Amino acid sequence: MKNKNLLLILSLFFTSLFVLGQAPEKIDFQAMARDGSGNPLLVQTIGVRISVIQGATTIYTERHTPQTDDYGLFMLHIGDGTPLSGSFSNIDWSLGNHKVKVEVDPDGGYVYINMGTSVLTSTPYALYGEDDDADSENELQTLSVVGNDLTISDGNTVTLPGGGSSLWTANGDDIYYNDGMVGIGTDGPEDLLHINNPGGSANALITSTNMSYYIADASGNTGLWMQEGDTDVAWLYWNPASQAVFMYENGNQTMAWKDNKVGIGPLDPLVKLHVIEENSAGTLGSELGVLYSPSQSLSPAVFGWAENNTSDISSGVLGHAYSTTSMYNEGVFGEGGGGTNNNYGVYGVGYGQSGSTYSIAVYGDDQGAATTNYAGYFSGDVHVNGALSKSGGSFKIDHPQDPANKYLIHSFVESPDMMNVYNGNVVTDAEGLAIVKLPSYFEAENLDFKYQLTVIGQFAQAIIKEEVSGNRFTIQTDKPNVKVSWQVTGVRDDAWANAHRIVPEVEKKGVEKGKYLHPELFGKSKDLGMPVGIPQNAQYKQGSHKQAVKSASEAIGPLGVKK
Repeated sequence: MKNKNLLLILSLFFTSLFVLGQAPEKIDFQAMARDGSGNPLLVQTIGVRISVIQGATTIYTERHTPQTDDYGLFMLHIGDGTPLSGSFSNIDWSLGNHKVKVEVDPDGGYVYINMGTSVLTSTPYALYGEDDDADSENELQTLSVVGNDLTISDGNTVTLPGGGSSLWTANGDDIYYNDGMVGIGTDGPEDLLHINNPGGSANALITSTNMSYYIADASGNTGLWMQEGDTDVAWLYWNPASQAVFMYENGNQTMAWKDNKVGIGPLDPLVKLHVIEENSAGTLGSELGVLYSPSQSLSPAVFGWAENNTSDISSGVLGHAYSTTSMYNEGVFGEGGGGTNNNYGVYGVGYGQSGSTYSIAVYGDDQGAATTNYAGYFSGDVHVNGALSKSGGSFKIDHPQDPANKYLIHSFVESPDMMNVYNGNVVTDAEGLAIVKLPSYFEAENLDFKYQLTVIGQFAQAIIKEEVSGNRFTIQTDKPNVKVSWQVTGVRDDAWANAHRIVPEVEKKGVEKGKYLHPELFGKSKDLGMPVGIPQNAQYKQGSHKQAVKSASEAIGPLGVKK
């Protein structure tokens, strides 16, 4: 048996061509498939036609349909394809002057592109040597490669291109290089690994068992692509057209960074932090940050927006402050000033839908256990442009006789009517008459007048001689020069009062039926209270966020904090 190994390097698009002296008789062939722009054809089936030419005559042709890998490489065995003409086993390699012609159809069909013909510069003795003779010089030998040195066991050693020594050092199955930088597509690398492809994308692929990472430059975008198996899971890239950095997760855009603003949801954020989250139930989100524009009519520093069709509680802005060491905790702090028109520290608008139970612009609920607890505290004038409903009312001031230690508290005077009260003192003349002049608006504002007279200093009789007319009335006493204390009441008759007349007794309806404003006063559970606020067990109540403790010198009062 005569057998020799042969190493053959092709020049065109071929990576290598080997002849092995092992049955079955084949020639291993590996190449990279590229398109007309030089880009690798990645993971696709191509058609390859191989022809063996002896002299000028094609003596054998076969067809293969290999699939390229993630790098555009494919491998086949010449002699193992589908024969189209001739017989591979009948080739007489001893005649020499053999060439291999390679044709490729990138679409896997039969329309081939001639990729070139390579001359076999040495006779493939591994196949030709399958005969029995007594020639001792025609026996099996060993071909080995050490570094760049190629050696045949019974022959000599040749040095392959590269100078006889490699920059890479072998360590078992590993190789490494510590002395410089590596360039792919460039002879002047500028970093440890420099990939350059002026005519197309320059991508780097890093793979592990389940994950793969692309450092990519494709479609005008530069960034990092991450895959799990064959599925894209996330990518972060710079988009020159948008002049922005985008982040995607599982095919969904999650973040945009543009003009020093961050958007979670929107591609073009409007403020420092712009958040929008959409799901099948509606839109949840908020727009937070600092926005200043002298040309805009609306310039919110904090803007919250919540729309949800299924949640129990939607909060446009949720503020929470909980600290056992802070002097003051402010869940939400609002401050408005500097405006030429209106300034609002906190502005609330209630948009209750038709059929909803309550629509409340601002709601306060005290659940504290402090010495003094308020659902709302106003330090300054308060205006209510509408009806004010309360369970009770009073004024509360520092006691005039002991202001440092006591309060003085008086209850409001209540009435089922919208009553105005006017009073004063008058002295009748020598004829026992006195005319009392009322404010010029009295008759325009009031109706249903009622009078009360009290004589002071002596026993005398007093009557209303003439009722109110022309914003005045007349008192008469049976004696002259009598001091009389008078009081006149009237029911409001202005446009607002007539449109919002108080009804003293009202039936409870809807969700309020069977509920109490103060259930504990009737021996009932708090669960029977009015369903106005958020249920206590559903509220966001505690957390670990802490704010810095302010010194006592910063306080301006028991309920205020100095900035």
